[in-house]
Order: sequence, then C-alpha cells, then structure tokens
Amino acid sequence: MSNNIRPYQQDDWGNQPVGRPKTINDEYLARLKELVSHSPKQFGYPFDRWTAHWLRKHLLQETGVAISDRHINRLLKQMGLSTRARIHLKRFSITIDDLSSSQN
Repeated sequence: MSNNIRPYQQDDWGNQPVGRPKTINDEYLARLKELVSHSPKQFGYPFDRWTAHWLRKHLLQETGVAISDRHINRLLKQMGLSTRARIHLKRFSITIDDLSSSQN
C-alpha cells in the first residue's frame, strides 16, 4: 500500500459535504435584504415594488450567482421578508348608543 493512500475511516463521511455546493453566502443574503428594504426606483427601475424575478436578475448582475425566483422567495421567507405589498389595516372603534333615547 502506498503511503499517500490511507484506508477508509468511518469518520470521513461526516467531513464531506452532501449535495450541491452552496452558492448563497452571508454577503448575498445581506444584499438581498438591503435591496428589499429599498425601492427599486433607487436602483434605476421604473417600478415601485420588487418581485422575485427582478431581485434575481439584479443580484445575478451584481454577484454572478444564478438562482431561481422560487429560491429568492424561499430566502425572503426565511428572513421574514416578502415582496408582496403589506396591507395596513386602520384601527377603528365602534360606539354603540342607546337608539331608543336618540329617537325621543
């Protein structure tokens, strides 16, 4: 047996990553979060709200990392963010009066 080859050891399997290599790093996530917190108009786009498609295209241009729109949405969800418009409900109060006293 050659000195360069060592026998297989049980512990080696845990040292090898499984699956596809990660393309998303902390810098990518930070940039995604930054983009979502600003209007696309600040980056020269003619629309008011980001979509996963446009975030993906913009980040591909900046970073060279190609991922799907679904993955963008998945990442946003993991960060507690979304590209969907937020609905702000106004609080209101209901006052109940005695109708019989107002008729007199």
